[in-house]
Amino acid sequence: MWFYYFPYSGLINAVTSFILGFFVLIKNFRLPTNRSFSYFAFSVGFWAINYYFWFLSRQNPQALFFIRSTMVGAILIPATFTYFITCFLNQERKILNTVNFALSGVFICFAFSPAYIQKVEPRLFFPFWPVHGYLFHFILLHFLLNVIYAHVVLWQEIKKSAGIKKIQIKYVFFGTLIGFIGGSTNYFLWYKIPIPPYLNILVGAYIVCVAYAIVRHQLMEIEVIIKKTLIFAGLFAAAFAIFVLPTLIIQEFIVSQMGLGGRMIGLSISAVLIILILQPIRNFLINITDKFLFQKKYDYKELLKRFSTEVLTVLDIDVLVHTTVDKLSNIIKTRSCGVLLLNETKNQYELVASVGVDKNWRNISLSLDNTLASFLSRTKSYLLAKHQGKDSPMPKRIVENMNKLKLELAIPLFIHEDMIGILTLGKKKSDEDYTQDDTDILFPLARTLAIAISNAMALDELKKTQAEAAQREKMAVIGTLSAGINHEICNPLGIARGQCEAFLLNIKDGLYKKKSDKELLQKAQDIMQKVIHETDRATATTKRLSSFAKPSKGLLTDDIDIKEEIDEVFALVDYEMKLDKIEAENKVPKNLMHVTGDKKQIQEVFFNLIRNAAQAIQEKGKITINAHEDNSRVYVEIEDTGYGIPEDKLGQVFNPFYTTKDPGKGTGLGLFIVRQIVERNKGQISVESKVGEGTMFTLVFPIAEKAKV
Repeated sequence: MWFYYFPYSGLINAVTSFILGFFVLIKNFRLPTNRSFSYFAFSVGFWAINYYFWFLSRQNPQALFFIRSTMVGAILIPATFTYFITCFLNQERKILNTVNFALSGVFICFAFSPAYIQKVEPRLFFPFWPVHGYLFHFILLHFLLNVIYAHVVLWQEIKKSAGIKKIQIKYVFFGTLIGFIGGSTNYFLWYKIPIPPYLNILVGAYIVCVAYAIVRHQLMEIEVIIKKTLIFAGLFAAAFAIFVLPTLIIQEFIVSQMGLGGRMIGLSISAVLIILILQPIRNFLINITDKFLFQKKYDYKELLKRFSTEVLTVLDIDVLVHTTVDKLSNIIKTRSCGVLLLNETKNQYELVASVGVDKNWRNISLSLDNTLASFLSRTKSYLLAKHQGKDSPMPKRIVENMNKLKLELAIPLFIHEDMIGILTLGKKKSDEDYTQDDTDILFPLARTLAIAISNAMALDELKKTQAEAAQREKMAVIGTLSAGINHEICNPLGIARGQCEAFLLNIKDGLYKKKSDKELLQKAQDIMQKVIHETDRATATTKRLSSFAKPSKGLLTDDIDIKEEIDEVFALVDYEMKLDKIEAENKVPKNLMHVTGDKKQIQEVFFNLIRNAAQAIQEKGKITINAHEDNSRVYVEIEDTGYGIPEDKLGQVFNPFYTTKDPGKGTGLGLFIVRQIVERNKGQISVESKVGEGTMFTLVFPIAEKAKV
């Protein structure tokens, strides 16, 4: 019974391998990945079809010929598989592949000689099983080394990769691994181990996994061909069934039983049925493949809803453009999508976000006089590839740009009369053309997107302006601290100079005549220690000032110790506060959890809030800083005993240009920008105040992940 099953497993493996290899090849034979996969699939197919004929053989010479032919495919499989894996993973392995194919060529030369297969003989319940020659061991070793190497490389790439590429590699890894395990069961009987090749059918596992990865995860970008093939196969099967069944029924009942008409009646009725039913069946098959293998045509309402809620509300320009291409490519199911924005400095449109665009073209830019950019700017309308060039061919430059961007539809992004960017969409994965309905919804959507991009760009520019204003203000503040800085630097230097001068004068006046050399040396050492101490004080002050003056890098990755930063700020304003008889108390605990953000920006926030608090105190007063934490956040409270803020003004303190200070007293940075900086560092700021009692600002920051651990 088992014997009759084996030939059909070979036939199934052969047919599926040949079909898949053929379609992968015709999709894009220029791509090394597609070509190498088809070579591998054809090798498996050649092995499997000869396997099928070998098991059908009824004579010894015939069986020997087909088993030797089978092994030609088996010789090619490891070399073509390794070649496919290196192409699939974009790895340069020219020497390895050259050696592999050279060895395979040498082995094939002996495939039909006794060196590989001596003869066939009955083994187990098989009438014709091969008896190996001495060369077989080398071929089997070559097979095992290639399969192991390729799967080790695949496994390493799985651990390094992410996203859809990782999923694709997983399907190739597990599919081929199962297939090779199933196919390798053929070799037990070669060494007289009584295990039949029961798992040979598992060779088809690689077909199933690769086909599924093609359909679901765009492996080698050939899902459209699979779809068309399925629809064509379904139509063919339906047409065949419609043609055959009615004909048989008519022949049996109308012609034979009733004696009416002839064979032509049955054929005519079948033809009419095919004409009437074929189109509905085609539509049904398209819907089925769309539903279970591919996404249906996108819903306009869904597009507008998701785009307005998930995209147009984004204010970060980087996040906005990347979210745009991701959402559009997923909802409309396009092969590629991109956004180009105008770089006014370089006078060109640059690709800032893309999906499906070749990595070699991701740095593409279009000059203002470029045919594609100038066409869109001039016409203020979209460019649809299928509508261009009907009467006259498109200019060469525009065709080149369209090919690089893989675009089928280009829509300009206008704000008033200025084209700030271009939205590009590639072909649909369904292989359908863009319709009037598509452009009617996408063109207005592009206008809305242009507004969102313009707003995000304006906010980005505002952030840069704020950062520049903050830096200018910081430098101005350093000027106002000159008295304190002068004291903190000149005082220790003055002390050091005084110690040295006193020592030299005492020697000159003979005050140390009675002292021994040892005592003089000790005195000099004591003075040098004091000088070093005082110069260290001055150096620390200049370093602190220099560090404060440096602009922020804008990276929210620093590990920040709140207490340490507040101590730094107090060191800068200490002298000024002492002059104003203001007491400062830092009650922040030493073991307070750290936060993550931009250290310079956080320090600027503390500096401005502490200095604001000092300026709010008119005569003697106190500034107290407390901090505590809960499971996920750190709370910092900066409290002063100043004159406070009136209740009706409290809600305006974070508004731009608002101040409660006398002219010339405010830092100019403004609480508006302070709040922007706090929120940029994922924090929150709030204020409480009572006139005559004082004000308290509360800052809340999320605890750093490292600190949580």
